[in-house]
Amino acid sequence: MPTEVAQRYPAQLSGGQQQRVGVARALAADPPVLLMDEPFSAVDPVVRDCLQEELLRLRGELGKTILFVTHDIDEAVKLGDAVAVLREGGRLAQYDAPQRLLAEPADEFVAGFVGKDRGYRGLSFVDSDGLPVHELPTIRIGRSPPGAAGCWW
Repeated sequence: MPTEVAQRYPAQLSGGQQQRVGVARALAADPPVLLMDEPFSAVDPVVRDCLQEELLRLRGELGKTILFVTHDIDEAVKLGDAVAVLREGGRLAQYDAPQRLLAEPADEFVAGFVGKDRGYRGLSFVDSDGLPVHELPTIRIGRSPPGAAGCWW
């Protein structure tokens, strides 16, 4: 954060700046585990994305364990090494790696929670380096594909 912010009172800081100060204060005590209860819920999407990226950087740099509570499945998938989905009453529905949670929801409740577009979210875990690349045959409009007899549609 800019040094001129140091002269301001907490109420004079933006939501994103307040969140950064809160994380800095928590890290100053050097705890082995950080508990973050919806820390980015009160900021706009642009600031939220920046804070998420900063948290990922800090986690990698400091090697801290972070228990991160969120209702945003996209945020959980982006930030978590493992994600726990809780049912009403706080009962565990599934605890898994983000890619497995998206690919193999334990039941209909979890499938509904992670959303119908979970397949698209799962693509963020696919490394394109391992995908085979090859030419695909093309067909000109009005012509039948090779080896097709009669109607082929």
